[in-house]
Amino acid sequence: MMWLPNVILISSLAHCVFASPYRDDLVAYNLNINVNATTPLEYTSSWSGGAYHASPTNWRALPVYTVLLDKFADGDPSNNDFFGTMFESDYRETQLRYGGDLKGLVARLDYLQGMGVRVIFVAGTPFLNMIWQADSYSPLDFTVLDPHLGTISEWRDAISQIHARGMYIMLDFTVGTMSDLIGFEGYLKTGTPFDINEHTALWKYPDNMPWNFTEYRDFSIINERNASCVFPTFWNANGTVVSSDTFSAAHGCLESDFDHYGDMDAFGEHPDWQRQLAKFSSVQDRLRDWKPSVMAKLTHFSCMAIKALDFDAIRVDKAIQVTVDSLASWSSSTRRCAYDLGKTNFMITGEVVGGDAYGSLYYGRGRTATLRPSDISAAANVTAADNNFLRGRDLGALDAVTFHYSIYRSLLRFLGIDGALAAGYDIDTDFSTAWQQMFVHNDFLNANTGFLDPRHMFGTSNYDLFRWPSLQDGTRKSVLATFITSLVLPGMSLLSYGEEQNMYIYDNSAANYLYGRQAMSGTEAWKRHGCYTMGSSAYYNMPFDKAVLGCQDDWNALDHFDPTADSRRLFRRFHELRAAYGALQDGFSLSKLGNWTYYVQLPHSPVETEIGLRSVSRAGMSGVQTLSGTYNNEVWLLYSNEDMVRTYSFDCTSDQGIFSPYISDTVIRNLLAPYETLSLSASLLSSNNGTGAPPVGCLPNITMEQYGFKAFVPVAQWTPPIPALTRFVPGHDHRIQASPSDENSTTVDISLEFDATMNCDSVTQSISFNMSSSGVSGYPAITNVRCGAISNLEASSIPGGSMSAWAWSATLRDFPDGVLTVNIDNPLIMGGNTTTGVVDHLLLRKGSTDNVMVFPRNDYDTSGSFKVSAGQYSFDHKAFGAEKFRYSGNFGRNWTDWKAWEETTTMDGKLFTSPDNFWDGNHVMVQYWSEATLSVAHVIHADTEYYGAPRRVPQFLVRGPFNSWGYDKGVKSLMTQNSDGLWELEISAAWPTYVQLNVWSFDHYYYGDSDGDGVLDRLPPNSIAPNFLNISAPPSPYLAWSLLVDDSTMTWTLEPRGRSHVGAVMYALLSSLPLITGSLAVVVFQWSFYGIRHNQYGAAVKSHNLFPTFGALGGRLVTSFKGIRANRSEEPCPHHQDDIEALSLFADNGVRRKVLIATLEYEILDWNVKVRIGGLGVMSSLMGTSLPDVDLIWVVPKVGDIHYPAGEPAEPIEVIIFGEPYLIDVETHTVDNIIYVIIDSPLFRAQTKASPYPARMDDLSSAIFYSTWNQAIAATIRRSPTIDIYHINDYHGAIAGIYLLPKVIPVCLSLHNAEFQGLWPLRTKAEIKEVCSVFNISKEHCMKYVQFGNTFNLLHAAASFISIHQKSVGVAGVSDKYGKRSLARYPALWILKNVDSLPNPDPDDIAPMNERPRSTSDVKIDQVAEDGRPELKRQAQEWAGLEQHPDSDLLVFVGRWSKQKGVDLVADAMPSMQVSIPPPYTQNILMCLLLAWKKTAKFSSSWSAL
Repeated sequence: MMWLPNVILISSLAHCVFASPYRDDLVAYNLNINVNATTPLEYTSSWSGGAYHASPTNWRALPVYTVLLDKFADGDPSNNDFFGTMFESDYRETQLRYGGDLKGLVARLDYLQGMGVRVIFVAGTPFLNMIWQADSYSPLDFTVLDPHLGTISEWRDAISQIHARGMYIMLDFTVGTMSDLIGFEGYLKTGTPFDINEHTALWKYPDNMPWNFTEYRDFSIINERNASCVFPTFWNANGTVVSSDTFSAAHGCLESDFDHYGDMDAFGEHPDWQRQLAKFSSVQDRLRDWKPSVMAKLTHFSCMAIKALDFDAIRVDKAIQVTVDSLASWSSSTRRCAYDLGKTNFMITGEVVGGDAYGSLYYGRGRTATLRPSDISAAANVTAADNNFLRGRDLGALDAVTFHYSIYRSLLRFLGIDGALAAGYDIDTDFSTAWQQMFVHNDFLNANTGFLDPRHMFGTSNYDLFRWPSLQDGTRKSVLATFITSLVLPGMSLLSYGEEQNMYIYDNSAANYLYGRQAMSGTEAWKRHGCYTMGSSAYYNMPFDKAVLGCQDDWNALDHFDPTADSRRLFRRFHELRAAYGALQDGFSLSKLGNWTYYVQLPHSPVETEIGLRSVSRAGMSGVQTLSGTYNNEVWLLYSNEDMVRTYSFDCTSDQGIFSPYISDTVIRNLLAPYETLSLSASLLSSNNGTGAPPVGCLPNITMEQYGFKAFVPVAQWTPPIPALTRFVPGHDHRIQASPSDENSTTVDISLEFDATMNCDSVTQSISFNMSSSGVSGYPAITNVRCGAISNLEASSIPGGSMSAWAWSATLRDFPDGVLTVNIDNPLIMGGNTTTGVVDHLLLRKGSTDNVMVFPRNDYDTSGSFKVSAGQYSFDHKAFGAEKFRYSGNFGRNWTDWKAWEETTTMDGKLFTSPDNFWDGNHVMVQYWSEATLSVAHVIHADTEYYGAPRRVPQFLVRGPFNSWGYDKGVKSLMTQNSDGLWELEISAAWPTYVQLNVWSFDHYYYGDSDGDGVLDRLPPNSIAPNFLNISAPPSPYLAWSLLVDDSTMTWTLEPRGRSHVGAVMYALLSSLPLITGSLAVVVFQWSFYGIRHNQYGAAVKSHNLFPTFGALGGRLVTSFKGIRANRSEEPCPHHQDDIEALSLFADNGVRRKVLIATLEYEILDWNVKVRIGGLGVMSSLMGTSLPDVDLIWVVPKVGDIHYPAGEPAEPIEVIIFGEPYLIDVETHTVDNIIYVIIDSPLFRAQTKASPYPARMDDLSSAIFYSTWNQAIAATIRRSPTIDIYHINDYHGAIAGIYLLPKVIPVCLSLHNAEFQGLWPLRTKAEIKEVCSVFNISKEHCMKYVQFGNTFNLLHAAASFISIHQKSVGVAGVSDKYGKRSLARYPALWILKNVDSLPNPDPDDIAPMNERPRSTSDVKIDQVAEDGRPELKRQAQEWAGLEQHPDSDLLVFVGRWSKQKGVDLVADAMPSMQVSIPPPYTQNILMCLLLAWKKTAKFSSSWSAL
């Protein structure tokens, strides 16, 4: 990026930056301590901890464990809802914050260290996020820490304790993205299309922002353009430079600190350079990292954080979405800062999700295909002085990738996942081939030392991916994958939290984004939501197994820091082997020794999957490495992805033998259980590179478990496993029910099992207890100790898993109610000095059924613990095991501060007597926490002075289309508790439908069922995931559902309503009543609508309201007719001087009003342009010619078969169709009081002057037509803010007003042809999404205004708009009867209270009658014309296809009649005529309706003569 001289620009922008964000109330969280800083570059941080912790010399020696801090352990419950809102944390939900924090992490360091973890990667930034943002990837600031995780002091303490254990910590940074505070003009409620010339940005000022961080304090929006700026270098996925022609349409760029180029979906195919410029997934604002002043701040902030907190490494989130040169600059500066602090091997890794060709640009100093060394040997000897790099020596970007997605995609294929899994320009799916390609393609030189130092981190899953144990045979696949990432591939071992416990619950709310983020400490929430139903759109035929039944597995509610978990013990063994064998930890050589495989074509995979046995060896690279470790020789690794146990047998004298890296007769032993010993046979291959004996050793056969693996070394180099605790009986976090009256209620038998023979006394002495019993009693005593070998060995459930061999058993006496932590600290093996090397912790809970610390599901008190006496409120606690508690008197809307345990609490009475407490009686919630459980998921509800069913919520309010989302107060929305204690509401709606459940009011605190599992979900307020209870039609013969909610489990069900015998009776009634009522209705209808009333209005009518709807809108619009003759046979009205006097539309003639009309039919007199001037068009023309007191804006489209004179060019109008913008050309033309707004688009040009309307009203093309038309009308109204009223004619422009919301434009609706309504189907979710997207309106507006039944109804939209915003005032039919008939006939209008009438006169009708009419005696008959009548009648009959009968009558209707729509009058007259004229002539009546303004007709002369 060539920005104008950097120093000048930074100085010029200084005034745009907010002053220092230093605030006294943020001292505990703000890294900046400089009170007087005037720019971010003056911020400073402090450190009082002495010398900084040094970097490790070898990162590969340090296994990495990923922690999602919020989901780990809750060490400080007081920060869970730090800001005191209901949107931060909810112990029953999985989509908000759980409560994990730094104190919880410190409390579980023994657990991590005990499995060999040496680096803790804290995923998610440490910085301030939105209050509900549990993943922490949307920072609001880069210097203020998130209080939900901990204070600066707590960060320093946690990192210090981690360092004290010989461990290190890596933090997560977002260099390119921040939170979601910025929107783009015109797109604040929708996705913003990508535009190379950028959009105008605005602050969105969202609600519930922490500390009022509604704008970024250190970065600015600047909508001024810098025409001289130049884009940075962008790269294609294949590692080539994006052509500069790509940006030829760009007019420089904006000066902003943020990119304004629009939004980009998280998923989907988009060029990488666009991802680097667009807002991520519409929810993360993108910094302009290529702007020098922005980069200066970013590097300053990262250095401040290292100085303040002393962490050891950084992982960059979405690293390849930062431009590569910018990231290299940031990394170089950050490394230099760390180096100056004594961290001489500070590591910077990043997230790279693309293929290897693109990732290679970011690793180290970068490589393209043309810069690669010739082979692996050449790559091993590259030095920093060589020219195999894109960038200079100090410009290394990433030292490594944090999670290698290319290898992960290969693991998916290897383990049988079906789908299109590959990325473009990636490495091979064979692991050994892939490693050799990486070694050549990637720059592995250490940026700090200059030495070859591969540090890619290989893992099997992370918090953004699915959980392997959720699948069929998933745990076996998980450990096989971990064997490959830990032992097969050279690099660093990476685990993700919960993998070692085989966790399998999912959290995702969309099928295309499958991930599990279950909390580690005990909670019912993930069990409650644990039955997965959404499937996967990312993978085909995903073999879900345990995941679909997770809600039935009590294990999911337990604490998951179980040291005995089989996978955890195996992963610990992997880490032991890396430390003991230099080849496994540091060897760069990965050699393929053989594959015994076959290929399977999965149905939806583009390539075949290779199945079978693989053989590889790991070793140091000769001439390049000197390995460390106890043993430095080769390690032989075998692994199979066969879904069965299989024995492979081959002849060692053939070329298919299972050849080893060792010589024949070598005795080898498996480093993994069952630790078998084998002897190698001789093969025909010679060792020593083929130079002679001894021959290569070979296995004639080997049996591999299902998804099995083995690691062999010569028996002399075999290292026994470190002894480990393998099982605890009765089980980690087991719950024991015991009442004080029970016999032996304080006695519990326990057993500890190990995989080696232990010293019995040492085990006993190693055990200690932490008893959380709420101060009631002391510690249990160990009695009756028994030790010995286990006779019946139980096989491990996973390959390589060790088995129990020896057990220690005892009886615990005087075990009080509460939570017991059993600590086992380094017990010795029998006859040696070897210990387990770890401190293990086990949980055991005991108590009565009403103790929620033990049985949290029993969360309603029925024993009268909550009391009120003489206005004094108290609560007797039974949650023994708790150490802290707090309570709420308003169902969790507000809470007291946390306080230490006490047996009885006297409560603040004001909490229960508040006028806001609208419920019956008094309700209290008490929440508990203990250091043993590190969870707040222990809550008891209780009531007093209340006699209803148990309740956990004060009420449920139901909203949905059935009650206009709560706006229709006439439809019941309040649920009530039935006799079973379930909340119930009967719902009758147009099926299918969907609803949401609110608690307090119709607000953002609501429940839906986003994943369709039958359990209510509460999502963050800014979630874009649909969250509804979807309800289909009830089964026949039922008509409605009862919605039932169990607030103890937050599950919902439906019960159909209606009885079969009632249905039978109703069927009989409904079968007969329609005949009776229908006949009566016909009689009434004929009497009321078809009766002809002559001279209904008389001759004395002096005034009539031409546009009665106008007059009703605010009293501003009044109409007056002067000189109207109601019936020309009556006496004339007083004579007026003009033939047609102006219709005075407004009472106040001193004020001109402005009216907008929009019609597809129109007439531009001075251009001699007419487009199908029918009744609708003539009425619009009359408004222009007959209302000179009104300024008329008339929106019309150009059609294809008219040549238009040039109008005055105007700014184009942008419309959005399917989320994509399109420009519509605009011209204006002024004639007297009319301004024609003429819009031009190929869409309208496709029509003709004779047919300006689309042929259909229910297909996609017509939807696009009317969407464009309505959006163009709305845009015109926006450009003319002084418009007083918008006159809608029929359905064509009916939704224009909806685009203007929340601003409401007064409208009136004239009904010409109400039978045409503009209908498109909305039968399915897909159709709803498609039609709403075509019309560019939100689903909410669609349901509120437009949807009528299962159709998108434009006419209904206008009626709804007028009903809601104008109290049904403003609708008229174009005749006296037509309005009434339309309201009676068309249900789409029934939302209106009434429809008025519109006289709809012809100009001739309102001219004064000639008071001296021509005398009938003066009329002379044209005999010639009379003689021609029979022939003309015959021609008319022939033209109409009628029988040519000379005596038949022809009714010819010419012109328009005032007071009533002409066709109405004809329809009224015809029944009587048909009755009065006898057959056979009735069938020969021909009605000829000739419009007065129609210039040509085939038989015009005939009609005139007739």
